Amino acid sequence: MTAGDVPVVIVTGASRGLGYTIAEKLLTASAKVVAVARSEAGMAKLAEQYPGQVEYVTGDLGDYDTGVKAVQTAINKFGSLSGIVFNAAIISPVSTIATTDIEAFKKLFDVNFFSIITTLKAAIPYLRESKGKVVLVSSEASFESHFYGWEAYGSSKACVNHLAATLAGEEPDIFAISVDPGVMDSAMQQEIREQHGSQMKSEHHEYLVKVKEDGTIPSTEPPATVISNLVVKGPMELSGTYYAFNSPALSPYLTA
Repeated sequence: MTAGDVPVVIVTGASRGLGYTIAEKLLTASAKVVAVARSEAGMAKLAEQYPGQVEYVTGDLGDYDTGVKAVQTAINKFGSLSGIVFNAAIISPVSTIATTDIEAFKKLFDVNFFSIITTLKAAIPYLRESKGKVVLVSSEASFESHFYGWEAYGSSKACVNHLAATLAGEEPDIFAISVDPGVMDSAMQQEIREQHGSQMKSEHHEYLVKVKEDGTIPSTEPPATVISNLVVKGPMELSGTYYAFNSPALSPYLTA
């Protein structure tokens, strides 16, 4: 992408929460966005607020054609593709290894990991051409063992971290990074609080309930700012790495 080009970015999970905030920040900066999510309402709102800047694909990323359609939409409607934010993910099943539902485990991996690979396969030729950027939303659960019951989600995010490093190694002209957005006020956090407490360590669940109830749960704004900046101007020296959004290495990207 040359200096005068308008960024064209796919954002998955863009109908609410972190994905919506990322899309909104990109649009405010005049980027073109292809939004992808299962529910249409939030994406339709963005399209109404930013006419001519938004196309959206409604579908489950567990259906691999959804991500491929997003790539095709970017090319057909905007003529190029300069970046992708892989934000969409599901948390369920929350269970122990001994009790997990393997079919639910597979479904989680379809959404959280395999859909990224199938979308990248379609996107890489265009990202090579644009010297594009890929940001994969990760989690501290990818390497910390205290997330009891999160083995499906955490292992999928460990795969995401490795995929970012692999993509950077295989494609030297494509920037790739995985970023942990931390605990934030999101639909996933609501699901965790309301549905999964009995499958988690009580102290972990109680902490997540407490920060919501006392109003100290962080907003999606700071990690969205970092991610929206990285997918447009992430530096190649950070390609292939994993960082928490508030790491010193990412501090230059914390301002709009």
